[in-house]
Amino acid sequence: MIQTIAEVKIFLENKTKATATLAASALLAVSTLPEISPLKFILTGATGGFVLGLFNHGFLAATIGGMADWFGVTALFRKPLGIGFHTEILRRNRGRIMDAIVEFVGTDLLNTKNIMETVHDENTAQLLIDYFEQNKGRDKTKALVREILTELFNGLDTQKISKDIAPILEREIKNLDAQKLFDAVIKVVTNDKHSRKILIALFDTGHKILRSPHMQEEISKKITELREAYEGDSAGRALVLSSMDLTDEKILNILNETVEKKISDAEKVLNTTGALVDSETAQAADEMIKMFGGFVQSAAGNLNTKKFFDDLLKLFLQKFDTANFIKTWLDVNVKGETDPKILEKLRRQQAANPNTPRVVEVERKPVIWKEAVDYLVDANIDEFIKDDKLQKSFDKLIKNFIENLLEEYRGQIPTMIRERLDKFSDDELTEFVESHVADDLQMIRINGSICGGLVGMFLFVVSQLIEHMTH
Repeated sequence: MIQTIAEVKIFLENKTKATATLAASALLAVSTLPEISPLKFILTGATGGFVLGLFNHGFLAATIGGMADWFGVTALFRKPLGIGFHTEILRRNRGRIMDAIVEFVGTDLLNTKNIMETVHDENTAQLLIDYFEQNKGRDKTKALVREILTELFNGLDTQKISKDIAPILEREIKNLDAQKLFDAVIKVVTNDKHSRKILIALFDTGHKILRSPHMQEEISKKITELREAYEGDSAGRALVLSSMDLTDEKILNILNETVEKKISDAEKVLNTTGALVDSETAQAADEMIKMFGGFVQSAAGNLNTKKFFDDLLKLFLQKFDTANFIKTWLDVNVKGETDPKILEKLRRQQAANPNTPRVVEVERKPVIWKEAVDYLVDANIDEFIKDDKLQKSFDKLIKNFIENLLEEYRGQIPTMIRERLDKFSDDELTEFVESHVADDLQMIRINGSICGGLVGMFLFVVSQLIEHMTH
């Protein structure tokens, strides 16, 4: 069947031209007959008769040539003028034509040697590099890898995995050398560099705790209790505080300002580093860090670490659901599912506030492997682009793979072609072939008329010369 509008248009244009050429040849052949031609009154004498005869023989031959080619072209696909003798060539010779097509395509056009000659001329490594560097090939590759891994991880049975891993994890926790771990933590914490960072973090947390409404409320209560205890039954003490305008609120503000200033000064000392720090600030920072280290060492020395860790480990193993923790961690961080705690929180909020619009979708936590996978894909692509040896190995691998594939399935190519052709009925096959060659066949008709006309004129001239020579 004709595939595109453009093919239909070309086919109709050439068919119209071929038919018009044939009709014009026939009309002119009749119009130039010496007996009835209106030109005989213009083309008179021997010369006029020669010219008129030349035209007549030329157009007559063009008509015959055009008719012969029309008959031949039409006979390929159907019965011209209802004549069935040696017509409908394609339909009647379907079996032989298919055998020839299968033989040509399967054993010649698509044989391994011909295909590999074309493949060997291509640099498959460069084609891959062009794909990575153009048309967002790098991003598409990363997206494909992520999609494959997502499908792989989503198929994991995290329930079974967690049950298998939980006993191993619990055994490792039981065998953990807690004292060694504790000593290592203390060593890290008391290191000057880490101590400075920890203190800065503690001071920053102190700011937040002090400013929190709950802490302000608790401090305000304590101030009130202390003031009332200080005043007691003494009117004089109450009078002194009143005269100084020391209300509970003012005392709270003074306390906040004092503590905030102390924390800010300590943060400033700890954050001042580099060549611009003066000796006094540096000394103050060192004393603060040493004081913190000494406090940690003292607290650690007074702690019965063995009993503490034994009790902690026992409590941990009693209260901690290892299998459920592993499953949840895998579901959230590997599969990218929503944390059950968040869903439970939303359910509680919904139950407490039934009139609040329901949350339709919860934003999922990004999976932990995405960035690592993207980094590995980028790194491998960059290495491939830079490594000529790797490119040559890839090119050889791909070409060997294609060649082996062709060798393995070469016997199936003719079968596939035949199966495809067998799906066509006689009418569909005729229409399919005609739609692809009709344009060229219509040009044969046009060329037949032109060549016939020229041959007819040539033979007329030859006959006139022979006639002239014999007389």
